[in-house]
Amino acid sequence: MINSKMKQTVTVKVEKQPGEKNFACYVLEDTPGFFLTGFGESAKEAIEDMYIAEQELRESMEEEGKEMPELEYNFKFDIGSFFNYYSYLSVSGVAKRAGMNASLMRRYATGVSVPKGKTMRRIEECLHNIGNELETAVIG
Repeated sequence: MINSKMKQTVTVKVEKQPGEKNFACYVLEDTPGFFLTGFGESAKEAIEDMYIAEQELRESMEEEGKEMPELEYNFKFDIGSFFNYYSYLSVSGVAKRAGMNASLMRRYATGVSVPKGKTMRRIEECLHNIGNELETAVIG
């Protein structure tokens, strides 16, 4: 029987497949007795596929009398999957806000180039600033 109080927080890496148009996601931590992945033509589809795989795995393990913890997800996106998932954000607008060249940001978003170190931190800081501003926005 499954212990409903057993919870585990896991990090899910969501990424655009290099040289492909597809996306994948997978749990980064070791999870005893199971491994979860998802694939799709968009980041959202890959995440939804992983949720389906989780439900199927949970049912299978339950039939075998095994326990599977309730999972809580923290998502970690690469640049390409981030802009695909949050498609309402403009790549050019975020580049401008971060003080970066828009064509370079598009190269990151399509997976042609990969930001590293200071550049990645700069993009992440910009996105967090946008999120903080949206969180405090009042309409009306």
